[in-house]
Amino acid sequence: MKKYKASIVKGKVFLLVLLLLTGSISLRGQGINEQVTVVGAFEPVVPDASKIDLSPSPDETEVKLPVMSYSVTPVQLKTSLHPDDITAVKLVGEPLKKLYRNYARVGFGNYTTPYAELYAGSLRSKTYAFGIRMKHLSSSGTIKDYPKSSNSLNLVELSGQKFTENHTIAATAGYRRNVVHHYGFKPADYSFFVNEDDLRQRFNRINASASVASVYTDNDRLNHRVGLSFSNVSDKFDTRESQIGIRAAADKRYELFDLTDYQNLSFETNLAFTGYKDSLMSQRSALLSFRPSISTEFNQYALLFGIDLSIHADSVSKAYLFPFLEARVRALEEALMITAGISGGLSRRGFDVLSDENPFIRSVLPLQYTRERFAFYAGARARVGKNVNLTASFRTANVENEPFFVNDESGVLLNRFTVVYYDGSVTKFRAEAEYLIAERLRVKAYAGLEKWSLNGDAEPWHRPGSEFGLDASYDIQKKIIAKAGFSAYGKQSARIPASEPERVSGYVTETLKGYADIHLGVEYRYTKLLSAFLNFSNVAGTRYYQWYNYPAYRFRVLGGISYSF
Repeated sequence: MKKYKASIVKGKVFLLVLLLLTGSISLRGQGINEQVTVVGAFEPVVPDASKIDLSPSPDETEVKLPVMSYSVTPVQLKTSLHPDDITAVKLVGEPLKKLYRNYARVGFGNYTTPYAELYAGSLRSKTYAFGIRMKHLSSSGTIKDYPKSSNSLNLVELSGQKFTENHTIAATAGYRRNVVHHYGFKPADYSFFVNEDDLRQRFNRINASASVASVYTDNDRLNHRVGLSFSNVSDKFDTRESQIGIRAAADKRYELFDLTDYQNLSFETNLAFTGYKDSLMSQRSALLSFRPSISTEFNQYALLFGIDLSIHADSVSKAYLFPFLEARVRALEEALMITAGISGGLSRRGFDVLSDENPFIRSVLPLQYTRERFAFYAGARARVGKNVNLTASFRTANVENEPFFVNDESGVLLNRFTVVYYDGSVTKFRAEAEYLIAERLRVKAYAGLEKWSLNGDAEPWHRPGSEFGLDASYDIQKKIIAKAGFSAYGKQSARIPASEPERVSGYVTETLKGYADIHLGVEYRYTKLLSAFLNFSNVAGTRYYQWYNYPAYRFRVLGGISYSF
């Protein structure tokens, strides 16, 4: 340490002498005579050493992740085949269950009821899907005290889809033939003979459709759907109705304002051309609607607002504007969904729809547009635990030109129906409860109420005020499937022309009692491919009436076999 301090002192002296000599030489060289005074010894300072960091530092960049939203267009084949559900993927790979793309069912029941059904379709594919279905069901039995009541149903349905990266192309075609008899009278009450062929009615229906829909996974792109449809119905008495429909829709996500993260703008338009012809008249009409709307979501809330501009044209043209608004909220950790809204609209139930609802109508009908001026609706959907699903809905509306079925007074037998239109209001309520335990037990119960208030002394003819039902199925070790249930309907009113000499007074009101139809069924799976079934309907054997003077079949049974391949 002493040697270290001595070396520092020697260094200081050396630097001082060097400075004096340098300054003296410099000043003399310039001819300047100045005196240098040393006020202290020079003390050098060595700064602290620091290690240089040679590691490269990356540039700081902010990566903004895009907000991704996915929308998938559902694709569904029209088929009654219900294969087993595909088991969810597990952590350990598990092969998919084998599917059988074809099945055939044949059976026979009382009232001379043959039954046959065939379905053939594609298996799992990411690029396409197709299916064909054929069905026959008929009955030629008789009902005591009534004339021939035989009926039949024959149908062929084709459907197919092509899946591309961004679009789904779909097409359907079908043919349906229905035969019924107007047996709604008692021959013993009339003194004249009625030819059974005059009571026979036949409906032929043809339909076809094609559509293209985008399936973009990015909602920021313009999603679109375009569809074209055609339908034709004709009956035995040369009544014919054809309709061509065009539908187009588009929607895209925007960020127009900051109240919510995004807003979805949508536009939909529908155009339907209808041509109708019967033995007395012919009519052509068109119905055009435009529906722009905006929707958004924020947190657990969703909001939809738009307008419906509907224009109909036939002998005269009229335009109507209907606003619509809907709000939804997800509560209880998304176990509860509540919906409420207002709406309105214009519709037309033509000969195709009315004859399908009531096949005993006459072939000459007055057809009008139905206007729902204002409607308020609310509903809720809840999930209780893992096994219980609950739904409830409420709707009240003011309606113009609502159609109701009444007995036609132009015929002597009073065994056909026509349509009358009334203005009024309606309130509807419906609730459903479903209980599921895996694939073994399924129980579904429902209840519906409908209350009409019509102008004048009119009543909601052939509209039951209440509806209740229960369906249950139980799978016993994947071998035996037992089914049970019932459908119950409240009383309803029927408008009947007054008989002579009271016919000048107009009509009288008849009350149809409420009824319940109990049904049972069992299926035995002999193998995965072969099974047998036995179904029972109207087990109580009661005589009830859905339409005035049209009793339904009593106890019915249908049994057969089913084969998958």
